[in-house]
Parts: sequence; C-alpha cells; structure tokens
Amino acid sequence: MKQMITEGLSLLADLILPRTCITCGQRLLMYEQHLCLKCLMDMPLTYFWQRSHNPMADRFNEVIQKSIAGCTAPHEPYAYAAALFSYRSDGSYRQIPYQIKYHGNTEAGRHFGRMLGRKLASSDYLKDVDMMIPVPLHWTRQWQRGYNQAEMIAEGAASVMNAPMRTDMIVRRRRTKTQTRLDIEGKERNVAGAFEFRKDRLPENGSTIRHILLIDDVFTTGSTLHACFVALRSVFPPSVRISVATLGFVGGG
Repeated sequence: MKQMITEGLSLLADLILPRTCITCGQRLLMYEQHLCLKCLMDMPLTYFWQRSHNPMADRFNEVIQKSIAGCTAPHEPYAYAAALFSYRSDGSYRQIPYQIKYHGNTEAGRHFGRMLGRKLASSDYLKDVDMMIPVPLHWTRQWQRGYNQAEMIAEGAASVMNAPMRTDMIVRRRRTKTQTRLDIEGKERNVAGAFEFRKDRLPENGSTIRHILLIDDVFTTGSTLHACFVALRSVFPPSVRISVATLGFVGGG
C-alpha cells in the first residue's frame, strides 16, 4: 500500500512538474533518473576502472613526473585514475557536470557519484580506497554557490564504496581564476600552491591509511588535482597511494 501511494505521488509530481533528461531534454518516465533509458545506454563510458594504465592515468602521471623532475624526492608510485564518461565540449553529456556545477542540481551530483562509485568498487585497483577527498572550493566561491559540486559527487561515491569522505583536510588558501580559458601552463600556474593540508585534521588512524582518492567533476589537464595531490603528499609518504577520479574526462579513451 505504501509503495502504491509513493508511486502515485511520483506520477502526480511528474504531471505537475515534468522531469526531463539532462542530456536530450526528453521527458523522463517514472523509473528513469536524470537520464532517459536511451541516453543511459548510449553514455560514452571510459571503462578506465578496468585498466590501471589508461589515458587519464598516463596524463596525470606525466604531470606528477614533470613536477618532480630533477628533485631528490623519493620514488613516486604510478597514480591510478578513472573517469565515468568521455567529455566533449560539443557533446550532450557535457550537460551532466554543467547542470551539477552551475544549476544547483546537487541530487544529480550524488546520483552520478553513486554511478561512478559502483564502477570504482568493481575495479581491482581502486576498490581498496579507504578515504575520499573532494577537491575543495575557496570559501568565498562555495558561499556564493551554496555547495561544492565535487563534494556532491564524492558523497555519492563514498556511500557506495563504504569509504569515509573528508572535506576538512585540504583547504583552498586562495581564490583562483576559472581554469576554462587558460592554456596548460596557465592552469598549472593558476593552482600552484593553492591548496594546503591542515595537519591539525590528520585523522587519529592516519598511519593505517593506504589509499586516498581525490574526487573532482571533470579532468582536463589534471592541474587542479595535481595541486591537491601535492598538498596530500606533503603529509602522506609514497607508501600511501593517491588516486584520482572524476565524472568526465576530456580527451576520449
């Protein structure tokens, strides 16, 4: 009886305020969530979670190796990376991170975060993550927006992977320019040193942490995620693996 009432209310809500597919705009059926069945089936999944070495991971590791070239830093293990789908600026699936980031669709953020989390949980090399950290916004930008889109995604992923999410360990010390119109070197300079690890928030079980996952919405050059990586590495030794995951990956797979 309760289920019938719930379904009836859902149908009524859809009649009053129809839900539409994020990517194609088609009206959603009652059991469809955020994407219509066709767009869900056509989603350009990367399958990076099935490949420890993939274009996203290779690109991120290139950024890491470039930053430590010529340094006496200890050996840095290969960083794992995965994204849910391939992102194209002229593709309809770009609407997913766009709606989450700029239109306050936080429930979509959690929904696609859970979708990402299920893929990561099936991965032989990412399923052992024991802490998730979303890329933080500067407090002024989060105050203006009202939320952090990366946090919504991480919240969804963490709920599926049964890994704790921490939002207090890395802070954005300065407000950076938007990365959208900057070239690769400009993006690197823009976020260099922008993040700091709060050592007073190091968890009591810090010595038992073995695998940290950084979460963001879209991976382009990896500059922002690398800046967070550097902040984490200032505290955690190379024996603690640091991986990255996003909804979208710019560059195909």
